[in-house]
Amino acid sequence: MVRTRVGCLEAERKISLKEREITVKEDGVLVKVHKSYICGSELHYFRGHHPPYVSLPIFPGHEGAGTIVEVGSKVSEYSVGDEVIVYSDVLILPSGADPLFSDYARSPTRCLQRVPEGIDLDMGGLAEPLSAAVHAIYNSGVKLGDTCVILGLGFQGQVILQGVKRSGAVQVIGVDVVKSKLELASKNGADMVVNAAEEDPVKRVLEITRGRGADMVVEAVGIGKTVNQATDMVKKGGNLALFGWVTRPAEIDLSQWHVKNLNAMVLKMPDYRAKMPWAERAFELLKQGILDVKPLITHEYPLDDLQEAFIKYDTDPDVIKIAIKP
Repeated sequence: MVRTRVGCLEAERKISLKEREITVKEDGVLVKVHKSYICGSELHYFRGHHPPYVSLPIFPGHEGAGTIVEVGSKVSEYSVGDEVIVYSDVLILPSGADPLFSDYARSPTRCLQRVPEGIDLDMGGLAEPLSAAVHAIYNSGVKLGDTCVILGLGFQGQVILQGVKRSGAVQVIGVDVVKSKLELASKNGADMVVNAAEEDPVKRVLEITRGRGADMVVEAVGIGKTVNQATDMVKKGGNLALFGWVTRPAEIDLSQWHVKNLNAMVLKMPDYRAKMPWAERAFELLKQGILDVKPLITHEYPLDDLQEAFIKYDTDPDVIKIAIKP
């Protein structure tokens, strides 16, 4: 039995640490968490923008990795000392692993993935968001010579932008309302950036494309307004790729999807098992130097300061990814 602290979202904008004692099951392992990361979807929850079927309190934290410190009596495929990614899908369909804003987390072996050789634990802990972003890159429909827009330049939007550019898009346009994120996108492959806080992003994209619209737009924000902006930016018959998680009901202009004969797709994987092979692919891209994500980790807080970390994410637009260190 081990005592651990666990982050608990008790109410809107209030997250605290609870103490609990946990015991490893015979078919599971105990992981000492190295680092976990705050997901943009968890920021939605912190702001009170969670789906209507969710009620608080909840225990968030689904991005992270660590080292196995104990194995159950029936576990043979893992050993003490193994460095592993823990897939703890706590927001939608729980995987069975404990939440990762904690000192220690239990996990069944089905929720584990080894951190590959050549990848450190800091990067290993980003497996879950990296898998989603790389899956989106490969399934967005981008083709050689395309003009593409990435609308929303948080962590995953930045990764998708890098991948789309390296997939052969001739012109990649990054759109956001934060100057620092636009500057970072320019350094990482964006041919042009549009500050949506200073000008109409739809009008600007149409000007750039001479009224035609982009071949593909990836919406990576997750609110109704930006979904509609993405719809207006894409050309007739183009690809509208919905990546951002719309956590609340929103009014979407579906009439334009019909009028423009859009190829609309939701870039979402069904569960954590589907993410594992995409994480492996993401790690290969990191090792090959095709993707660069270290500059996207902009802040780090100790677990004791979890509330302050969420407030920082909530109030500082320059935040891209926050690491939590037990």
